[in-house]
Amino acid sequence: MAKKVYPVTKYRFYVVALSLAFLIAGLISFFAMGGFNLSIDFQSGFSQRVQIAPAALSVTYEGGDTVTLNVSGGTVTLVQRDVNGAHYHEFSSATYTTTGQLAEAINSKVSGVNAVAHEANQPSAGLITGFGLPATLGTTPFVLNRANTDTSNFVSIDEMRKVVGDGAQIQVVGDDYKQLYQIRLTNDDGLSEEVISQRLSDTLKGAFGASSIVVLQSDFVGPRYSSSLVSGSILIVVISIVLILVYVWFRFKLAYALAAIINLVHDTFMLVAFIVVAQLEVSSTTIAALLTIIGYSLNNVIVIFDRIRENRGFLKDISLMELIDTSVSQSLTRTLYSSLTTALAILPLAILASGAIQLFAIEMVFGIVIGAYSSNMLAPSLLLWITKEKEKKAPPKVAKVIEEVKGVDGETEGEAEVVEEKEAEIPVVERKLKGKRQQKR
Repeated sequence: MAKKVYPVTKYRFYVVALSLAFLIAGLISFFAMGGFNLSIDFQSGFSQRVQIAPAALSVTYEGGDTVTLNVSGGTVTLVQRDVNGAHYHEFSSATYTTTGQLAEAINSKVSGVNAVAHEANQPSAGLITGFGLPATLGTTPFVLNRANTDTSNFVSIDEMRKVVGDGAQIQVVGDDYKQLYQIRLTNDDGLSEEVISQRLSDTLKGAFGASSIVVLQSDFVGPRYSSSLVSGSILIVVISIVLILVYVWFRFKLAYALAAIINLVHDTFMLVAFIVVAQLEVSSTTIAALLTIIGYSLNNVIVIFDRIRENRGFLKDISLMELIDTSVSQSLTRTLYSSLTTALAILPLAILASGAIQLFAIEMVFGIVIGAYSSNMLAPSLLLWITKEKEKKAPPKVAKVIEEVKGVDGETEGEAEVVEEKEAEIPVVERKLKGKRQQKR
């Protein structure tokens, strides 16, 4: 017996009410916000992450060698290759604190290279690395940009929407003043990636200047791929739930399997509701989070159900409700500690990371909390309801024997099966007796 028994089944109606309230909130948000915030993975179209940033340096090269330029960790690296091999030149922003100093250092140390600072007194830190790096220098100026640091003067998202148009989905990434935007365009006309990218580039350069636009990421998904990805993702989740149903049914009994599956469906919809309410991006990472949470929640449910099955053979003088409460109380410390340690391990990623990793971590943290809540509160209550419903539908003879054997309501499945077996053996015995009587006659 547990040292302290928590009456979790006593609060089953409150648990169901709380879950329904959150699911309804998610449903309302779904219609109010126009559906899911789908990533480029799940809709045909074009997605590009751009940053509006002032030009810092323009670099050209005139000579017979090959010179490449790259930026990493605030350090500008130029590699000059000639007949004698490769020569590396590194210029750190910590050493050359302004763009003017950086340009002078490059011009003095790399022959044939001409670097021009657009604003010589601006800090050299915060150089942006977009597409095209490492770049091979030539007579056409290659522009290096730096992130905007003026918190009082920047392009707002409303200005960006006016420039791009109402048909685009635009989100701010990070701080507003850094002018980093995720732009999504639908592809209803079936245009190629090159055409859509060129149109967007011309629009942005015409509004903010040709040298101020830095493309950081670009993705394109055709309509056939997006539709197949959606249907494939749904099929994966459904197959996973069906296989789990078969596994739990095989390991336990049907009542346990039904309770576990309903609980997993609950966890899935709760995570989806959270994604809708928080307007998180739905991508292939979301499907990975859903499948991970399904497995994690199932593990907790299996631990609790296994304890209920074990206690069923030892605690025969208590009702089913008391049996479930005792089993959950015995497993509570294990499930809560495992959930807490996992959530704490993922929490730094949810706070400090960015992009798809951060979204995955946020969804995982919420899913772990929901899994701990449902496995300890909802799943045992579902098992109680399903078992009681089975007892109500039991044949009269079986119900009478159950009362005689148990003496309390809330009979368990295993005992019901024993009663059914005993009942099935009675007609066989009667038929044997009748045959012997006929022989005597």
